[in-house]
Amino acid sequence: MVLFGKTPAKKPASAKPATGPKAAREPAQAGPRPVSARELAAAAAGRRAGRAGAFEPIGDTSLRGASIIDWSSAPAAIEVLQANPGLCDVLENAALLFASGQDAAARALLEQGVQADADARQSALAWLALFDLMQRAGDRDAFEQLAMHYVLQFESSAPSWEAAAPDKAGGAAHGGGYIAIAGALSAANPAPLEGLRRAVASSVPRARVDLAGLTDFDDAGARELAELLARARRQRMALAVQRPERLRTALDAAVARGREGGEGAWLLSLELLQWQHEQAQFDERALEFAVAFELSPPSWEPPAAEHGGPTEGRSTEGGSNAAAAASRTSEIADEPDVLDLVGVMAGATPPQLPEIEQFATLHDVVTVDMSRVERVDFVAAGAFLNVIARLESRHHALQIVGATPIVRALLLLIGASPRHFVRKVS
Repeated sequence: MVLFGKTPAKKPASAKPATGPKAAREPAQAGPRPVSARELAAAAAGRRAGRAGAFEPIGDTSLRGASIIDWSSAPAAIEVLQANPGLCDVLENAALLFASGQDAAARALLEQGVQADADARQSALAWLALFDLMQRAGDRDAFEQLAMHYVLQFESSAPSWEAAAPDKAGGAAHGGGYIAIAGALSAANPAPLEGLRRAVASSVPRARVDLAGLTDFDDAGARELAELLARARRQRMALAVQRPERLRTALDAAVARGREGGEGAWLLSLELLQWQHEQAQFDERALEFAVAFELSPPSWEPPAAEHGGPTEGRSTEGGSNAAAAASRTSEIADEPDVLDLVGVMAGATPPQLPEIEQFATLHDVVTVDMSRVERVDFVAAGAFLNVIARLESRHHALQIVGATPIVRALLLLIGASPRHFVRKVS
């Protein structure tokens, strides 16, 4: 079941050539050496990898805690490490299987490895990755049985079964989601709204949508953003709309052109007025909309006050003032400075990566919570590593919290440094 053969260890050269029956059985020239998972990752990163070294220290264990290493004095360079804590051939191959969607094969490989492979037996991360896959599969009996063997192997408590396992696609209660919408909105470019689509579909609690990075929109793009915000409002989603000032200025200019400004711009303008609780201006613009388009305008149904309001944008009188700005700054500063990533990261341009880069425009320390990332495929892992390199070249520090063991194993294999993984503060 092993995808890539394990590189045979070189034996010390003998002082005298081998003789006898054993020498006769050995081939005169060895065949081509199998390629290991580590070498595949190194080749993809354009570098040669070294062999796995020291094992991860054993300590406090949980699926989201034991596999996390505190960062302090590790080197700053991004490279495929010559010694990644806890990695071994079995875990590397299992991580690649899982990344390609072969969960059952990855689990079978790890189950065999922790029993029969010496390196895997001593790798706490390999065991934790197996716990991770059993939890995902809902196999509690196997999980509990493995826990007993883990205690005997490491003389340390095993991870606990999570009675209500998180919905890694995004359905679990989890606060602090951050969604940055950047670039131009258009029918031909759906990517900027992907994060908001996923957040609205899963009703992410206490989510924040940052509109500061929007540069342009067409009628279709404005209409879709208006529809997503309206859906979030109707389902009482706890969403905070942040920094809409530049967008609202552009929408005001479009509305001033009347019908030529586009129905989408009018609808988005009305929607933002609802989120900002500006009823007087909403009523006036709704009447103008009805006259311009001969259509019934949206009804006034603002979100609950705690889910948005004048402190997130303009004041209730329709203009900005120092008090509103100070209140807005205070409220944003109180939000957790963590970017919550959700879903599957796949392909060369996963939608989560622009969210990271936009988040970095506001933070020197870029902390990403990967608790609800279900899977990262091999190509997306490489793209993620490129983002890390770009951020660090601009003197940002990136921290990853909450990555499950099997996801962490892939990121370590592709070249992420152990210093990027930090413990999640509970």
